[in-house]
Amino acid sequence: MVELRRPRRAAFLLDAPAWRWTLRRHRVDVLHIPAWGVPPGLGLPVVATGYDATPLRFLSPPQWWPRRRMVMALRSLRRATAVHAISAHAGAELAALAGVADSRIHVVHLGAGAPFAPAPRPGVPAHLLFVGGLDPHKNVALLATMLGLPGSDRLPPLVVAGPAPPSSGPLAAAIAGGRVRFTVARSDGELAELYRAAVAVLLPSRNEGFGLPAVEAMACGCPVIAAAAGALPEVCAGAAVLLSPDDAAAWRDAALRLLADGEHRRALISAGLARAGELTWERTARGLVEVYRAAMRDLS
Repeated sequence: MVELRRPRRAAFLLDAPAWRWTLRRHRVDVLHIPAWGVPPGLGLPVVATGYDATPLRFLSPPQWWPRRRMVMALRSLRRATAVHAISAHAGAELAALAGVADSRIHVVHLGAGAPFAPAPRPGVPAHLLFVGGLDPHKNVALLATMLGLPGSDRLPPLVVAGPAPPSSGPLAAAIAGGRVRFTVARSDGELAELYRAAVAVLLPSRNEGFGLPAVEAMACGCPVIAAAAGALPEVCAGAAVLLSPDDAAAWRDAALRLLADGEHRRALISAGLARAGELTWERTARGLVEVYRAAMRDLS
């Protein structure tokens, strides 16, 4: 592995000279850039991972400069010899919105591994769970709306495992009312425990390039309720309840059914475990090796 050394401040602007300086000192057959942008003029096969085109479709991140930086990084994917798309949906977005040539896009799904596994002795589900940030496309406001609907008092509280609670808005009001609590999972082990104790993980995003929490939840034996949007239908592949990201009542009803219908819950858990078994990091690694080989052929 080659470590890139450059100052943290203005790193985005300094990546190109830093990579050129580093690559002159190491023999590298193919360079995989899993984040940020693809610098020009590196002179070797470059594989870059493209996660999605969310910044080109939504105000995400909402701040001007971080969003502009993400847009620049997405468009720089056109310089890569090969682009690793984490889903077919992400690949289609990158082709349509970032101008990446279809011939350079290779779809390799992400996966889940240890410690994401079912509990030896499942307990009584204690909460609903959302995992992720609060960018606008994550659509977490739908969950706050759901918790305010008639009949939602029969649902357990919602746990949000994210970076920080909001200071205003419908979710902040739900926190103040005791219907939502925030937590920070400091390790994959802590996150796995949250999945195992959940009635379901709720993913109402309007766009996802993949949706890793869905796979982690399924691997832990946690049912998934997800938006029929972005890559979530592709990733869940029939092993989740898929709903409109605008119908809060449907999300309430789906969660209530999981509480009341044990057979339905067991069927979702079984389907989820089978799907998670198809999405492993080992399979991801094998797929990426093939992408590296393709990049080396394309530049030879």
